[in-house]
Amino acid sequence: MNRPATERIHTVEIPITGMSLLVPSASIAEVANVPVLTPVPFSANWLLGALPWRQQALPVVSYEALIGQPPSTVGTGSKVVVFYPLGGRKEWEFFGLLSAFEPRPHAVDTNNSNAADPDDLPASPFIAGGIKLADRIMAIPNMDALKQAFYP
Repeated sequence: MNRPATERIHTVEIPITGMSLLVPSASIAEVANVPVLTPVPFSANWLLGALPWRQQALPVVSYEALIGQPPSTVGTGSKVVVFYPLGGRKEWEFFGLLSAFEPRPHAVDTNNSNAADPDDLPASPFIAGGIKLADRIMAIPNMDALKQAFYP
């Protein structure tokens, strides 16, 4: 008996305070160490600062603050996950998300994952949905909402 081919998506789990985000690995340019973040005056509380990256200032965001929780802070194991520019933005408009720890790769397919119950996720326009992977619930960021917040 032939089984239908299962589409496998290569993803990255980004640990943040209290939960994890799950994003396609193709959306990530790099994972960087966190040197000193330079504050950005008069910015929203979710913009933690900027760091020098590839000869440009990279804005670093706290996803926790975006979803209504206290902003994250840089810790010993923190990393910055550098995302490619959001759709419709300039090719140099990268942004970073502060990760509590080293992000982890996952291969997701219908055999190892299920949709998460929306009641198990924070109620936020920045959460598009969730997935249950290995008995853990991970939130999927809403990239359209991010674009609206970053570029009003």
